[in-house]
Amino acid sequence: MTALDRDAATLRLTSPVGSPPDCRIRGVGPVHASMRVWAECVLGTLARTYGSVPLTLAFKGTVLLRPRALRVLLQASSAVIATWRGECRFILGRTQAVREVLEGWDLDEAVDRLAQAGDVASFELGGDEVSSEPLAPVGRLVLGDKARTLDILSELHGPWRISRPHIVRGEDWARDRGDVLQRVRERFGDERVVVRSSCSAEDAWTESNAGRFLSVLDVDAGDAKALGGAISEVFDSYGPGAASEKVFLQSYVHPVSESGVLMARHPETLASYWVVASDVHSGRTDQITSGALEKPSSAYVEHGVPRGLLPDSLRRVVTVGRELVRLIGVEALDIEFALAGGDFHLFQVRPIARGTSLPEASEGRRAMLIAEACKAHHALLLPKGPVVGKGPVYSTMTDWNPAEMIGRRPLPLARTLYGTLITDRTWAEQRAGYGYRDLRGVPLLRDFAGHAYVDVRASLNSFIPAVTPSHVAEVLVSHQLARLAEAPELHDKVEFEIADTCASLGLRERLRRLYASSVEAGELDALATALRDITLKGLGDLPAWLAQVERLRAHPFAPGFEGGLGPILARLRELGTLPFAHLARTAFVVTALLKSFVREGVIDASEQREVLQRIRTVAGQLQADALRVRRGELGLEALVAEFGHLRPGTYDIRMPRYGADPERYFGPLISGGEEPPRHEAPLSHSLHARLGAGLRSAGLKLTPDAFLGHLGAAIAGREYGKHVFTRTLSGVLEHLAGWGEPLGLGRDDIAHLSLEQVETALALPPDEARSWCRDAVEEAREHAAAVNLIELPDILVRTSHLLFHVSSGEQPLFVTKACVRAPVLVADGLPDPERVRGNIVLLERADPGYDGLLALGVAGIVTAYGGANSHMAVRCTELQLPAAIGVGRE
Repeated sequence: MTALDRDAATLRLTSPVGSPPDCRIRGVGPVHASMRVWAECVLGTLARTYGSVPLTLAFKGTVLLRPRALRVLLQASSAVIATWRGECRFILGRTQAVREVLEGWDLDEAVDRLAQAGDVASFELGGDEVSSEPLAPVGRLVLGDKARTLDILSELHGPWRISRPHIVRGEDWARDRGDVLQRVRERFGDERVVVRSSCSAEDAWTESNAGRFLSVLDVDAGDAKALGGAISEVFDSYGPGAASEKVFLQSYVHPVSESGVLMARHPETLASYWVVASDVHSGRTDQITSGALEKPSSAYVEHGVPRGLLPDSLRRVVTVGRELVRLIGVEALDIEFALAGGDFHLFQVRPIARGTSLPEASEGRRAMLIAEACKAHHALLLPKGPVVGKGPVYSTMTDWNPAEMIGRRPLPLARTLYGTLITDRTWAEQRAGYGYRDLRGVPLLRDFAGHAYVDVRASLNSFIPAVTPSHVAEVLVSHQLARLAEAPELHDKVEFEIADTCASLGLRERLRRLYASSVEAGELDALATALRDITLKGLGDLPAWLAQVERLRAHPFAPGFEGGLGPILARLRELGTLPFAHLARTAFVVTALLKSFVREGVIDASEQREVLQRIRTVAGQLQADALRVRRGELGLEALVAEFGHLRPGTYDIRMPRYGADPERYFGPLISGGEEPPRHEAPLSHSLHARLGAGLRSAGLKLTPDAFLGHLGAAIAGREYGKHVFTRTLSGVLEHLAGWGEPLGLGRDDIAHLSLEQVETALALPPDEARSWCRDAVEEAREHAAAVNLIELPDILVRTSHLLFHVSSGEQPLFVTKACVRAPVLVADGLPDPERVRGNIVLLERADPGYDGLLALGVAGIVTAYGGANSHMAVRCTELQLPAAIGVGRE
């Protein structure tokens, strides 16, 4: 919108209302009789309440209200109202009387009534001054360019402070810089100021261009050379046409205790959240907006959360946001602020540049899901059955890491497949068989508002040896939960940083240090002995579990659902995921033992890497086989037969598998793949000797060669077991896709059906199944749309975290010590292989389906989810590829 000249369009009111001069509006046409136009207005408030306030008149069709007409509106109290397409909106009103006087007026009726009370003139402006989008008419007046917005808001009293902008126009700067600098000096003296951009290309309703133009902080207003240079820099950042633009100056606010950005709606979905990104460390005001802060604090606050639940600083920020939304009438605001000396300083208010569309999914359904999640969480506060420990904790990344494997908001098919194969029974059956507490019958995965969480309390219980008394288990689990609640950033490293789950160097001393005040010394010694026995048993059982995997490989999935999905998945669980779970547990045990040697100084980190790099996994075999195809030593058909089942998203039927397009997925591997690194030199005698000493200190009667053999077999076995069971799983998904085709169900449709629903449909005649599935899919889509509007944390400690949460960033795992600088490629699914070479690839999660990337000359990998024991961490270690695993969503 092109704003009218402020001085010509401002009417100042005094109390009592006097007879100020009429507004003079320059550049208007003749009087226009009809008021049937889209209009916007802001009517002023009485000086006795709010001080002198601008009455801004900027319309496509403009109403000029003289004093007698204003008295009709202001006789009951002060008010700011807006009219839009016949609707009268109250933006600010002190009493119900004003609302009653004007409620129900349409635009024509409002003008008629005001005309009876006083003079009303109407004018028609040239050009398209006002956008016709029907959202927040008053906001389209208040929210203009940065300087104009702050200028208007600076005259309205609220729980904030605004340094009134001093505007410098480009034409004035080009004509007489000396005069401009003198005016600045008269205004600010020797103050420190900030020179800020206020370009017409910024802060539009559909595009913000935030950060595109320069602002210069901490400039001495008394230093003409420095000030002039700063003003020129800001104008120069605009490019051509700067003479018609402006910059503005404000007092520089420093030091600050907190600065940041408040979004009055979720910036991506426009869901009803206050989203606050803040900096409480640097003392500067530009770290959040510039993106320079490494670990900003991010808060998500549900609009309906009781204020009393919020911390003081967050409550204050949200209170200001609510007042600005109420005053301006725009729900989707982007607000920059700082706290200094007890004052809330407002730096910028603009619309969130996503247009004016609010979420299509029902806010009512979204609110219902959150309420149900709160009720479910509250019902799970006390432990039940074999579970012990005070205070439940839920995590998206602990233990079987659903965020990495099926996503934070899994669709029904992926969620129920993962549950059936692993998190309903298999996880607990494996732990019990390994020698830990028996938690069969306790699900590991919980659903809160469509988000998948691991029950960390149940997980920690499952790592207590079965021979440990319950009263000791209670102490251990309660202590571990409390520690995790204090350090939630460790939720993806629980088995390394929170709980001791196997033999390791220094175990007895560590147990005494942590639990001696609550557990008898003899009981702690018994615990250490039990963990040692579990470790040795797990190593001894490795061959048996590898043999189970070979049974599944020898008899892969045979297409056909004649007996339903149950028998197929039961066999896959018995021969696939259960032995894989044992192999994964043993791989963790030997890795944890190796890490303890580094922690206790027996070996160093470089020697640990040297040991791990020697382990060749099935993913490394993919690279080697692709090179064999290139050299003519292996046929493409054999490569596809072995690796064609891989897909980026093991449980996601929507994702294509490699075999669906061999040229796309295998072609670049064959033509441009790199030779896997070889490490053939034997380990040093010194390293062998120190490993032997470490094993003896840990109470393990293993030679260094035996330990290294177990290490290689377990890690390679885990990857091989995963490779074999996912082949059968991939076959099941492909057969489901084929089953859905004659029913008119696409892959995305089937992804929205649970296993139970698929079983129901399989038992129905085709016509009935088609109709039944269509209804089920429609309901699931509506549910998913509401779930996508819900923002929950990666770790839940209290029920209130379902309503608001604060995150200060994750602690990622860094693979290698290398420093890499390269272009960044954000990958949603498997990216085009031709684009990845030389890039740092950003992945939300990375399961085995992403192995093909690693042979294509990727410069580095960054994942949102994953931990030290994740598939991608193992692969990057094997290939010595620089990676940051589990950096978090923010």
